[in-house]
Amino acid sequence: MRPIDETATAIRPIDQILSTVQIRGAEAIWVFLAHCYALLVPLAICAAVYQHWQYLLATTFNPFLFFVAACLLSAGGAFEAAQNTMDNWYLTEDSASANGVGLCDFLFYWLVTAGQAVIAIAIGGDNGWVVAIGVASVLALPPLYFTKGPYFAPLAVSNLLVIGLAFRTFGDPVVFLQLLVVAATMYFFAALLKTRAQVLHGFTTVVASSGVWFLILTMSDGAAGLSSSWLLLAAIVVVTVLAGFALWPYLSRLPASRRIISLGT
Repeated sequence: MRPIDETATAIRPIDQILSTVQIRGAEAIWVFLAHCYALLVPLAICAAVYQHWQYLLATTFNPFLFFVAACLLSAGGAFEAAQNTMDNWYLTEDSASANGVGLCDFLFYWLVTAGQAVIAIAIGGDNGWVVAIGVASVLALPPLYFTKGPYFAPLAVSNLLVIGLAFRTFGDPVVFLQLLVVAATMYFFAALLKTRAQVLHGFTTVVASSGVWFLILTMSDGAAGLSSSWLLLAAIVVVTVLAGFALWPYLSRLPASRRIISLGT
């Protein structure tokens, strides 16, 4: 019989979990909630599709594929959280979540790219070129990722495909604000790597996962026969860009978060 390690059995599960988390307090809660949001927000697509099912049957190729895409996006969020756990929830320029070297990080990008590709096919899959681009973007990501190529490109292509098809099908230019979401994500991510202030990790995650709301909005407006004003969208972009410039001096001077090193980390 093997001897029982009394020290190991005395460690509480919560202590074991916290030993993998190198941030604490309100900052840790905020980052955790941000990832819960990223994991669950794709399910809002399911609610929107259910609400506008008849409209989508008449205007899209296969609305059932939206449910598939939501599952893929949520699964991607789960792998992102898994990679952050491996990185001890303290992101730096050297962590796998930042430099693109990690199995869960790869699965995150692959599943999100696949989710965007499936959305594109759900909207315009009756066109062979849409299917070809969507499939090509999914197949291109693994070799690009593992050879340290531009692995962001397949995700960008599938995202642009969704934006173009959504605008053509639903007629509301609000979907183009997804491009602003991408820019805002890179803005907060750059500030995070520059300062190591982990509160920015939460903002990066929330912003990055919020693009689906503009898809849902353009879908809902299309069903209601509404369309956003181009002038309003331009004003939103201008105000956001100006706010970004104004906030950067303050964000870039945020102090680095205190790193908690626990036994067993």
